[in-house]
Amino acid sequence: REVREKALEVLLQAADIAKKVGSPSLSFWPGQDGWDYNFESNYGLKFKWFMDACLKVAERCKELGLKFGVEAKLKEPKEGNMIVPTTHLSGWIAYKINEMLGSKVMGVTIDYGHEMMYGVEPAFTVYALHEMDVPIVGFHVNSAKYRSNDEDRVFGTGDVWCFVDYLYSAVDIGYDGWFAEDQFTYRMDPVKAMKLSKEIFGNLMKKALLLYARKDELEKARESGDQAKVIDVVKKIIFAE
Repeated sequence: REVREKALEVLLQAADIAKKVGSPSLSFWPGQDGWDYNFESNYGLKFKWFMDACLKVAERCKELGLKFGVEAKLKEPKEGNMIVPTTHLSGWIAYKINEMLGSKVMGVTIDYGHEMMYGVEPAFTVYALHEMDVPIVGFHVNSAKYRSNDEDRVFGTGDVWCFVDYLYSAVDIGYDGWFAEDQFTYRMDPVKAMKLSKEIFGNLMKKALLLYARKDELEKARESGDQAKVIDVVKKIIFAE
């Protein structure tokens, strides 16, 4: 109990600091909350504690005029599961908290590499949250292999189609917040790694914007049900422009 209370105190302090430095939001990654072994935790009780804490932080953020986002991750450092293993669950938590508060103060922070860890389509997650009317507080850009670890590699060094799809989804839902580099390159100069990520992000975002400018053409291809037509529209931008 003492540890939980201290953690909540620190998180509330973080909200105050975010307000003072002019940040529009508070993003929370509960990395140490979870379990390593079956039967180690009372899952229901642990989840209730987490929900209660989220409500208190969301109330504080509402008072401060901030958005509050929880960042999900399947595992690591906890090797069983983290308390919020998927963005879909964090979206549901945000939905319920907002329902209690009568205000859309809570949302999610979506991390590309974390989506890849548990093997979902990152762009689909973006649209699902939008349809749930759950705010996306922040986008994290990095890279990881499908169903692998949280590798935090340089952005854009994996499946380019998947990256552009992710960025296109953000543009398409009208997201107007921050894209943050969240990476930890173990064997590369971190400054060089960040520079590369910024460069590649800019190039891939350009492709997403070019594709969005041809949204009508893309939607027409989709409506035809012909996968080849869809690929033909997208390939011209990904490989040629």
